[in-house]
Amino acid sequence: MANDGSFAGSVTSAFETIVIDATKAAAQATAAAQNAMGSGKKKKKSRASKEKAAQDPVISEIELPVRKPRPVYGKATEQPVTPAAAPKDQATVPAAAKATGKSAITAEPKNPPANEAGPKAEPAPKAAEPAKKPNPDEWPAEDVEIARARCTQLLKGLDVVTLPEPPMRKGDCGAHAPVRLISIGKNPEVSVSPPAVVSCDMVVALHKWITEDIQPLAKRHLGAEVIKMESMSDYSCRMAYGRVGNKLSEHGKANALDIRSFMTKKGKTAEILAGWGPNRRDIAREIVAAKLAAEKAAAAKAAAEKSAAEAAAQAEAVATGKPIPRATLVEGLPKETEKTNPLAKQAALHLGGPEAEPGAPGQAKTKKNDKSADKKKRKQRRGELDPAIQAALPAERAPARDNTARFLYAAHDSACKIFGTTLGPEANEAHRNHFHVDMAPRKFKKICR
Repeated sequence: MANDGSFAGSVTSAFETIVIDATKAAAQATAAAQNAMGSGKKKKKSRASKEKAAQDPVISEIELPVRKPRPVYGKATEQPVTPAAAPKDQATVPAAAKATGKSAITAEPKNPPANEAGPKAEPAPKAAEPAKKPNPDEWPAEDVEIARARCTQLLKGLDVVTLPEPPMRKGDCGAHAPVRLISIGKNPEVSVSPPAVVSCDMVVALHKWITEDIQPLAKRHLGAEVIKMESMSDYSCRMAYGRVGNKLSEHGKANALDIRSFMTKKGKTAEILAGWGPNRRDIAREIVAAKLAAEKAAAAKAAAEKSAAEAAAQAEAVATGKPIPRATLVEGLPKETEKTNPLAKQAALHLGGPEAEPGAPGQAKTKKNDKSADKKKRKQRRGELDPAIQAALPAERAPARDNTARFLYAAHDSACKIFGTTLGPEANEAHRNHFHVDMAPRKFKKICR
């Protein structure tokens, strides 16, 4: 209301001044009370109060003092920041925030609660562990488990007694799941003496051979079933006998067995060394020996005839008074020896004769003879024959001389149909006294000798 100079106007002007001063004082007291509480909680003004403050020019121009809030531990609170304390790169406080006395900047807690979503720190990468080198004396555990499961499946339902053996490995030798074979079959039970360490594949093949072939053959030729099979060699880490390149033997894989003999219920033993009879090599040697003996007899006969002719010629010459014919100038003279002539020993040494001693000039020839003898022995160990004996080998083995030989022949031939390799007395001298059977895989044809 305007002051028109009258008394009423003066009173009205003074009243408005008092009201304005009182309003300012009340607003300042309210702000001071709110700051004194320091609870960090600010009452939100209603929409009507905001509209009234915007309409009233006196209230909207009042600047309330800003008080720093007390720290509250364990909770994130909104902290008003004065313009002077704001960072340089922080945006200025909007005018609406000034009018409400609130700050648009809130403090973020240093350690946010665990349940609050936010970027998670990635864990530091672990140092790569060095790769373990495979142990050459142990098979991988997975391979062993697979082999054992397969072995269990192979022996399921067979009449065999076996004991599991631990996995064994030595370089390339060994087996994942070997077993010790105690016996084969039932009624009768064929014991393996001594028990053999073989693979499960060998157990399956031996079971088939014994039950389907050996027992019927024993009844036919020996008059009783077999109750015992004597073994010679089972698992052995070694190279194959006489094989080119020194390849690993199947014995080194527990995949082979050497058999010496069979025994029946009646106590009759079919031993391979004694019961097989002469093999083809024996027959060839007999042929060669007979030929050499015939040649020697013919040479002796020719020498005797020559001597008789020379004696008759000499007798005729004496009777007629003619000179006796001689083949050489020294014929009829005594042979010079070391005692009669000192030069005889030196001549023998020089020629590499039998009187040569170690260190003498003729020793080189003696060493050469020794090498030849060693070479011949090595050939014999490998089963190689002399050319003369090789040429005299008969095409077929000798006929069986008795029932034991018939049983052994038939047992060997039946094994050739089951095993990858079957070797016997006809193969070479090393197998003269046993059967060798193994499960070596063959691409084209099984070995049967």
